[in-house]
Amino acid sequence: MKIIRLSLLLLCLFSGSFLHAQISHGGTPFFPQSNLLRVSAGLPYIEMPAFDLDSVLREDQLNEGNMRGSYQFAHKFYTNLDLRRDAVLTVLPNGTTVRQIGIRSKGAYSINLLLQNFEIPEGGKLFVYNADHSYIIGSFDHRNNSPGKILPLQPVAGESIIVEYSESPNAVFKGNFTIAEVNHDYRDFLRTEPMVDNNTQFACMPDVLCSGANEATIRSTVLLIINGTALCTGSLINNTADNGKPYLLTAVHCLNASASFPQNWDYYDTKAGSIIAFFNYNRPVCDSRIKGTEEMSLAIAHPQVILEKNDVALLEFQDTPPDYYNAYYAGWNVEPNGGGLPHTNLHHPYAAVKKYGVTEASLALTSFYVFENNSHWKVSSWNTGSTHGGSSGSPLFDNNRLIVGGLSGGESVCNGNSPAGGADYFFALYKAWETGNPANQLKTYLDPANKNLKQYPGMDPHRTNPIVRFGNADYNYGDQLITSELSAPNAGFVFGNSNLQTLEFAEEFSLNHAVEVLGSYFLIPYMPYAYTSGVEVSIYSGALYPEVKLQSKRFSPKYLDYTTSSGFYEKDKNMNLVATESFVLFDEPVKVNNKFFISYKIDYSAAAFCVYNTRFGNDNHPNTAWIKDETSGWIPASASNSQPMKTALAIQALMRNSTENGLNETAPKEPLFYYDRSGRTLILKNLENESGWIEIYSVSGRLIEKFRFNPGQTAFVLSGKVKEGVGIVRVNGNNSSYAKKIIY
Repeated sequence: MKIIRLSLLLLCLFSGSFLHAQISHGGTPFFPQSNLLRVSAGLPYIEMPAFDLDSVLREDQLNEGNMRGSYQFAHKFYTNLDLRRDAVLTVLPNGTTVRQIGIRSKGAYSINLLLQNFEIPEGGKLFVYNADHSYIIGSFDHRNNSPGKILPLQPVAGESIIVEYSESPNAVFKGNFTIAEVNHDYRDFLRTEPMVDNNTQFACMPDVLCSGANEATIRSTVLLIINGTALCTGSLINNTADNGKPYLLTAVHCLNASASFPQNWDYYDTKAGSIIAFFNYNRPVCDSRIKGTEEMSLAIAHPQVILEKNDVALLEFQDTPPDYYNAYYAGWNVEPNGGGLPHTNLHHPYAAVKKYGVTEASLALTSFYVFENNSHWKVSSWNTGSTHGGSSGSPLFDNNRLIVGGLSGGESVCNGNSPAGGADYFFALYKAWETGNPANQLKTYLDPANKNLKQYPGMDPHRTNPIVRFGNADYNYGDQLITSELSAPNAGFVFGNSNLQTLEFAEEFSLNHAVEVLGSYFLIPYMPYAYTSGVEVSIYSGALYPEVKLQSKRFSPKYLDYTTSSGFYEKDKNMNLVATESFVLFDEPVKVNNKFFISYKIDYSAAAFCVYNTRFGNDNHPNTAWIKDETSGWIPASASNSQPMKTALAIQALMRNSTENGLNETAPKEPLFYYDRSGRTLILKNLENESGWIEIYSVSGRLIEKFRFNPGQTAFVLSGKVKEGVGIVRVNGNNSSYAKKIIY
């Protein structure tokens, strides 16, 4: 079965009430601080026992050779390390207590933990970091408490880690937890994953954003880490109440990798409670080595439907994905014919960024492995793509983008850029619709309104006011990412550390309406995580230049991890292996009018840090990058005294409209345009004497194109950048504004 067992990876994506159980809340540990370093320097480490790695690797090879095989990358130690019994206690002069537990597993590339009995008060803070303090996750505090009292933590690089818990002397009760699992990474997974993502075994699998995949279905598909050891794929799925219940569809064998049936309900509840789901883990730039964002994750789910004989699992996250995840709930088709051609598959093979496959072959109902006879759709061949370990549970969509099944296993492979190998097998959704047991069938949960429909569309929670990812460059259509360096006699990055000691860098965003900014994406060349220490991200308003600082946030990219010994925890994102996309969430949405700036400030006592900038494909593109130096203050990068250049920083704002005249459909007395689909032509009405802007957005809120219209212009042919699907057109005239969905 296409499942990878992982004991260490956690890419940051979580939703639900456990959302809080995994989110880190910033801050600095006590003992990496220089004035206190001597306190932790002599900390004793609790040693994990040695194990026979050769035997483990031989066992892994045997498992990977059959259909029940999984990819194992970590060895699990079951421990019972108690905070009060096993930690070294230090009391600071102000009465704050600091407890530390050092853990070493010789030869580990990284270590992740699972905490149990986790309950800490306000004023308590938990951090985990490695011995040289170059990798820190946390803080975790009372907001990470959960009903199940577990906290899985993502991997920390290195063979030695320190768990630090500090507590205010005024805390209302004494915090407590035990470290129940220590997972020893023997594959160097954090380092090898980006390399595998470009391996020839994935050569025939396009990245979803560089393919014909529908954007809504992309947003519904998530990477799953289960029990800190297993990797799968799943999808959010809609129900007929359209109420945004966070149902997750995946495969039973993702929770029970050995397929040792039957298991009791508590078994599946425990496994589902260890899940971390990563949203939007996509490659942001086609044909690049840039890793997608890992800052959006959701943890802890509970089973609603477990059909071992069909391999169908319907889980419900404890919390709902936050707005800024921009999640989509996919529709479904439980007709017995499997829906129309073509069928598409979105999946995360081997924890890689999301991939795409499409088949024009007709589905055939068949039997597969140990599951019930004739319970699976057989995909005999792929026109594009294939599947791999880690793809299990991934959705199969029909031509209407409705889920008809999920992956159980198969033998497809890539032969260079071409699909090859054997067939793949997806559980048939309709076989799990009605089972004779209302408490354990899909219909009960996915049709709570009892509409008795066999097909139901997906649901976008933000359909009336889409969340938009907005930038000044398009790296998939002509613009290029570059890392500009200063010319001699100067040295360093133009938009980063240099001998010029530039104070701050900013990207300008110009709109013609009010928005609220939720956060920002940064595309960053590869660098050690420690290089980001001291970087501060801010958002400014200003008519001409960054003038009024509205909010600031420490740049501290993290993702969620889990171990059975330590539960869920946040881990610093590893940025020294490959270029990365990182997301910074503002504490509160920032409302701005027309023009705003997103900046970053560097701590020059740290090592080098920079952000990609842009070589424009169009020479007429305006400069949008700004720099601030000590003598001139804020100046455009094109007017720099040292090395002027016209460019844009690789910073993108995540935003939505802050008024009713946003991207949502608006209905004036008379429409301002109509769309001729056959000729891809937009025709303006009643705007002959006006000028303004036309903006085309995808339904996910991505700006596809923007152009100006002048008096007398009435017809515009839209670009071919969107091959299919639904878009939103917004026309902004001098005196009127109108937005409406169109079908491309």
